[in-house]
Amino acid sequence: MPRLWATLLCSICAACASPRLLPENEAGAPAPVVTPAGRVSERSAARLLDHHLGTAEDPQLQALIAAFREQALAPLITGNRVQLLIDGPQTLQAMRQAIHAARHHVHLETYIFADDAIGREFRDLLLERRRAGIEVRVLYDAVGSLESSGEFFDTLRQAGAEVLAFRPFNPVRTPLPWKLNNRDHRKLLVVDGRNAFTGGINISSAYAASSNSSPGPEQGLEQAWRDTHVRIDGPVVAQFQALFLASWTRAGGKVLGSSNYFPTVATAGSELVAAVALDAERSKTSPIYGTYLASIRTASKRVWLTNAYFAPNRELRAALIAAVGRGVDVRLIVPGFTDSGLILHASRATYAELLAGGVRIYEQRNALLHAKTAVLDGALSMVGSANLDMRSFLHNNEINAAVVSSAFAQQLEQVFERDLAQARELHLEQWRKRPLRERLKEVGSRLFSYWL
Repeated sequence: MPRLWATLLCSICAACASPRLLPENEAGAPAPVVTPAGRVSERSAARLLDHHLGTAEDPQLQALIAAFREQALAPLITGNRVQLLIDGPQTLQAMRQAIHAARHHVHLETYIFADDAIGREFRDLLLERRRAGIEVRVLYDAVGSLESSGEFFDTLRQAGAEVLAFRPFNPVRTPLPWKLNNRDHRKLLVVDGRNAFTGGINISSAYAASSNSSPGPEQGLEQAWRDTHVRIDGPVVAQFQALFLASWTRAGGKVLGSSNYFPTVATAGSELVAAVALDAERSKTSPIYGTYLASIRTASKRVWLTNAYFAPNRELRAALIAAVGRGVDVRLIVPGFTDSGLILHASRATYAELLAGGVRIYEQRNALLHAKTAVLDGALSMVGSANLDMRSFLHNNEINAAVVSSAFAQQLEQVFERDLAQARELHLEQWRKRPLRERLKEVGSRLFSYWL
């Protein structure tokens, strides 16, 4: 339902929005690589990357990471541990434990904070931490959480937690109506400035059960969604914290200066991580789109994508097809059913072109697919909130965790292969025989793909 509201809202605002068909990416010098000792030279960065990826001056991997860094804007930070979290039960339990262990603050930014069993459980946990003296800040999207009552959030406010709605339907707080098109689609939790969680999972009972229960299209719209999240420990958490605080202050919140929000964090692991984010209102470029496009254009072995709302523009489709032409194994897992019929049909409108170009496409039919991940050449991984559509590239505030690590990429590839086992591969000749009514739905939906 929140996705439907966002779609309707975008259609209303289309006349006053700036119709940028493509992001205005302006590649510059590569974002730096930063170690505990500080920023390193490009020569040292190359050696460091080779060491962490277990390669011996592999020019193709070096080109991939260099292309990513030119678009990312955020530095790659060394010394982090990234834990892959699959589906709601595992993710929500890890988040509960982190919140329960908080000693100074809990910062939560989410598209959906549902007034349901899971939402009330998290609200009550935040209430308990606030009563224990922990600072609690919650930023939720007014469209994504439209079905949650004001009383639901007032309970937190009455306990002393700070709670803000992003872009509410309020002419005082949002006086320019076209700004309602800019939504906060991020899912971000930062605890004590020491660990961060991000990915595709909202605070909702849709995640109460694992996708292994295979609810199918009849029950799967409301439960057991298939999604992916990460927990990150280490120095890069400061990037995620800074992004939260920037969103918080722009939404009208205040934060008194405190070094406790940016504590000195020791090395926790071996992964290099960057928080690649889009602030759609303020940015003239789209780092998320830029990193996807540059990485796909430079990959030499594998491009494996899992994406919930897939409506790529012509440039991105051409990049995927060109990668196949270079001999790259390009595979895409997409939903077989979803909570947004418009975006599903807009996605399917691109399949014939991609299949003809050699891209392998698989539909997940056992559970509603909501994950947004990419793994390229066994070296570069992305997990976050951003879909491969114009809404995530241009209109939403989004965040992806980009991880440079062969070990983490191997884990994500294993998850991809498990998802493949639950998906049905599409074939071009069979796809061309789909019913005329489906083709008509695709044509109609594609007309609105810029706004979906």
